[in-house]
Order: sequence, then C-alpha cells, then structure tokens
Amino acid sequence: MKKLVVLLLASLVATSAFAVIDPDPNMMGIYFDRNADENCFNGPSSVPFFTYLILTNPTPQAVNAYELGVEIVVPAGMEGMLFQLASNIADNAVPGIDVGVNGPLGGDYIVGLGSPIPAMPATILHSWQHMQLAVFPMEFYLGAASIPSIAGDYPVVQDADGSVLFQCGQSTGGPEFPVAVVNGTGPCPVGVEEASFGSVKSLFR
Repeated sequence: MKKLVVLLLASLVATSAFAVIDPDPNMMGIYFDRNADENCFNGPSSVPFFTYLILTNPTPQAVNAYELGVEIVVPAGMEGMLFQLASNIADNAVPGIDVGVNGPLGGDYIVGLGSPIPAMPATILHSWQHMQLAVFPMEFYLGAASIPSIAGDYPVVQDADGSVLFQCGQSTGGPEFPVAVVNGTGPCPVGVEEASFGSVKSLFR
C-alpha cells in the first residue's frame, strides 16, 4: 500500500511538472513562466520581468526553426514607457539567427537555430525581458510573419531535419485574441473555439 501511495504521488508530481494551460497539440502562446501555466501577470513599474514564447505539446520531435509575428498593444501614449531589455533566441539554450525586424512592440521573428531544440510539453522558443516605467496594461498577440512560409495567419515551426513545416495554433484560438496580458483589468485570456483550428489545419494537409 505504501509503495502504491508513493507511486501515485510521484506520478502527480511528474504530471504537474509538465502541466500546461493548453492541452491541444502544436499550440503557441506567451507565458510568464517556463511551464506554460501563467499567461497573466501583474507587476509594478521599473521592475524587469520575463516573458516566454512557448510551443506546447509539439508533435515534431525537435524544432529547427520558427517564424511568427508578435504584436504588443499598449495604451496610446505609453509606447515610450515600455523597454525591451533582452531578446533571447531559444531562451539562450542554443545559438540561432533572427532575420526578422522586431522591437519593443513586437514585429517579425524569423529564426533559424544552430541545433534543434528537443521537443518538450512546454518547449521555449524565445524569451524576452521587459520593463514598464509606469503601470499600464499590455496585450500580446501572435500571428504569421509578414511574409509567411505557409499562407495563413498562424505561426510556423520547422522540424529537426528541416523537411516539414508545421502551422501552430495560438493558445487562445486565433490572431484576433490576446495570448497573454500584463496588468489586465479582466480575466486571463482563455482558449475559444478550440475545434476551429483543426478545421483550418485540414486546409493545408
């Protein structure tokens, strides 16, 4: 009986260690933790914080490249109060090259990696460090790069040997919905119309 309890506890710990908000495969979101559990954050001014671009439950065994568009929306007049202190390909796990044009309010990320990132339930593709000089809301949106490798509004990743491109869904359902919020006044973003992305993917099979 004691052995059974120990095994159950170990299983629960292992499951929680890799738990993610979004259970669907090949979904991409921005989170404030490395396990893809937190997509809302409230913080004071002048204190740096990290955000992570995470591919959850990927079907390829590894990722060799990724491309997407990121948009960060802040209240009018607050654009100069947001600083991007760092932008790290693969969270500095492997070297890479970003040929996209981007900055503190987002842009294109078109990244090739020096070596593939092994797939995990929460695979970190990119990380940033931001800082606000005043407390105000920020909304993060994900979509396709300006000139996408696959037609559509979705981020794209490439498998380990570069032979296959995968479109990824946004964690909250589409490019028109924020995937993460800082200092928001409402509830955290959640997935909507989960079945819709499956029908979109079928168009490209």
